[in-house]
Amino acid sequence: MASLDVEAGGDNQAIHGNHHEDHGGHMSMGDSYPSTMFMGKATFVLGGVDGVTDSGMGGMGGMGGMGGMNTSNEKNGTVFNYDTKLMFMTSFTGQDMLKTAVRVGNFGMMEPFGMMGEARLDTAFSSSDSLELHKAYYQFPVGDNIQVTFGPKLRQDDLLGAWPSVYPGDGVLFVLNQAGANDTYSKKMGAGAGITWSHDKLVASALFVSEDASNSSIGFLADEGKDHITTQLAWVDEKFTLAAAYTQADNGNTDDSPDVNDYSSYGISGSYQFGDDYSLSAGIGWKNPENEDSPDTAMNKVEDGNTWSVGFLWNDAFIEGNKFGFGIGTAETHRDDSGYDDPLAWEAFYDFTVNDSVTVTPAIFVIEQDGKEDVNGALVKTTFNF
Repeated sequence: MASLDVEAGGDNQAIHGNHHEDHGGHMSMGDSYPSTMFMGKATFVLGGVDGVTDSGMGGMGGMGGMGGMNTSNEKNGTVFNYDTKLMFMTSFTGQDMLKTAVRVGNFGMMEPFGMMGEARLDTAFSSSDSLELHKAYYQFPVGDNIQVTFGPKLRQDDLLGAWPSVYPGDGVLFVLNQAGANDTYSKKMGAGAGITWSHDKLVASALFVSEDASNSSIGFLADEGKDHITTQLAWVDEKFTLAAAYTQADNGNTDDSPDVNDYSSYGISGSYQFGDDYSLSAGIGWKNPENEDSPDTAMNKVEDGNTWSVGFLWNDAFIEGNKFGFGIGTAETHRDDSGYDDPLAWEAFYDFTVNDSVTVTPAIFVIEQDGKEDVNGALVKTTFNF
């Protein structure tokens, strides 16, 4: 299978797919078509956090019938979650690819490690133990330099011609896995299409993702739908990658009211490979809401902001085949309000390679956000590729 998509520091004939799903499969593409390759990935996560609480208000009580009580439940227990992905890639001509992925996971949506949690993990998936279709899209070439991708279920980065970071590869926190430009590389899912043009080391992409395409009451690319349009221009070399990207998101906002998810954003991200063992990835992004809050106060959050991150990877760290990683960056989009605490997140992890298919990763992390307690966490992640 040939593809025009490239990854940071990669070859422009490598299979891009998802930049976290770069392991091998059981079936190889032969000379007869159609042909299908199967890949799987299962991840176990054992860990916990300290500093996350649920707050609520008690009911009526006490003398005179009036009274109340604040309750707070700390979420600091140790949890054991899993995420499993099964991916099927079919080629009909040897140049195209139909990708279908199903996924199942038991990360609670609002739990600390969940997809809307205070410490969302990159591997978190919430399906309540039910198998779900995760991705379905088709890629095909047009001539020698153009590739088209479309499908009813995909993610923003599936449509990009280059991912401008080699960190973390398979890291910990989701917020540190968006190339530093978190609003530009939002990784939203939905129906979408994109086109990538590649010539030598220059790669250009244009794409859109419609989150409400499957909603019959809203529809595809409707005014009320949540749509994301992204363009990217990248230079990909053997040692370094540099990319600039721009995203316009509307969140289905039709009344021009201040909306934190109705914005334009742009980012500059890149990576550099030092020899065979060391790499550094960094990025910065800027966000400009379509309409800001008025007046501008510390309590109002719809205003200009920025994000950044830096990630370091050391391959063959101490032992051949193992890997050490450290990442640091903004824990949320930073605003320039007076009295607003700078948000910061950092993580450190070490990959123990048991064999070609099994990796054990202990990790620690800290997340600091304005107006919230610091979240301290630790986990052990076991990854099975098959």
